Amino acid sequence: MTCHENPGNLAIRSQGENKKRTLFIMTEHSPKSYMPSGERILHMALASSFFFESVIILSLRSVGKQSWKRQSRHDRNSKVLLYAVNFVRAVLYPLSALFDPVKFLVFLVHSFMLSKRYKPLFIVASMPPLEIGLSAWLLTKRKTSKLIIDLRDDWESARRVQLGRYFPAITFRALSMVAKKIYSEALVVFAATPTIAHTLERRGVTTQPILVPNGADTSIFIPQNESVRKKIRAKYNLPLDKVIIVYCGSGTISYYRLDIILSCVKFLPQEVKDKIYIVLYVYSGSNQLKQMLNRLGTVDKIVDIRDPLPRKSLAEVLAACDVGMVPFDSDAYLLCARSTKLYEYLSSGLYVVSSGPKGGELDMFFSANPALGLFIRPSAEDFAHAISHILKTPEDFFSDDLRKLRHSFIKKSYDRKSIMETTMKALLERVQRNDTLNYMRNRDHG
Repeated sequence: MTCHENPGNLAIRSQGENKKRTLFIMTEHSPKSYMPSGERILHMALASSFFFESVIILSLRSVGKQSWKRQSRHDRNSKVLLYAVNFVRAVLYPLSALFDPVKFLVFLVHSFMLSKRYKPLFIVASMPPLEIGLSAWLLTKRKTSKLIIDLRDDWESARRVQLGRYFPAITFRALSMVAKKIYSEALVVFAATPTIAHTLERRGVTTQPILVPNGADTSIFIPQNESVRKKIRAKYNLPLDKVIIVYCGSGTISYYRLDIILSCVKFLPQEVKDKIYIVLYVYSGSNQLKQMLNRLGTVDKIVDIRDPLPRKSLAEVLAACDVGMVPFDSDAYLLCARSTKLYEYLSSGLYVVSSGPKGGELDMFFSANPALGLFIRPSAEDFAHAISHILKTPEDFFSDDLRKLRHSFIKKSYDRKSIMETTMKALLERVQRNDTLNYMRNRDHG
């Protein structure tokens, strides 16, 4: 999308010239964190800066140190301001996973102060968690700002599955009622996948969603030729002569079946083991994964668990790898799942092996695009079979032409910058249409 001069002026003008044109984003994970949701918010904020005079982000303080060099130009964008607050979890699991009242109060108090100071036209609540959506909804009850929900997954079904043994069913029905109220009173819901949008409709949410996929930053995640890949491998201490299989993300979230990746090694024939190297870059749970590796008895020196990398370094490493892993579990609540790592792997030129529930987003994605990757059942045997199959004819999966094809596919349909700029334009066009309709109704009844 090409941004024209002051593209949001017409839509925003109808909101009243006396209000500052500000967008306020509330998120649990900072744009400076390792979390993919933080990266989503970063690009949302940068795209919004084309349409608003200022963009305010409220987040919890990021955990872990990360280089901000790639985003130094973003820091110089005076329109985007980040407010990160400290948060100490005072409520123990499982209550903290269901609803943390301390976190809710932290967001409510700080968002109230920032809203009073900046008087935003719109408040974007990045969900989950519910605490953010609820505090944003309460703020917009004053009618001074309009509510927008950025919905990344079906967290309601996930909570029911993960916490069902701790709480009675009525607890989850109450959560769903609160969530439905929040979504229905929003001006718009940004849905990360079509399945999430359809789920809202089935639950009786009347707010019309806008599809906003996660996507990848295709200016950073780019494929490299063989000579460059060798230099990158040497730089990051990766083997030069093996097929590198990579996973990047959380090491503690239960629906990522990293145990399957670790245990699939014992099902591989020796000739395949001699040709591969599995590396996991995890921003949480590295010690637990190493303990799991020992318990599983996977002693082969082909699995390497490493600490996370800054986005720029991660993009560099991915370009030097060959296969990306997206090992989702098969629970029904993951039908909607299409994670950021999928797009970043493909944008880097990797062939992707994924698992999840049959008939879900990943299944449909790879059924429609078999050159991009493979969808299998979440089992160690199936992952081992997939790896063995790929190793039979690696030239059919890892050529420079195929790497460029995968990058081009993501750049055309899932470039994160373009997605967010198009989303902001669509938002303001919808606001303009609503304001025009309201004006006509008032005029006809006046």
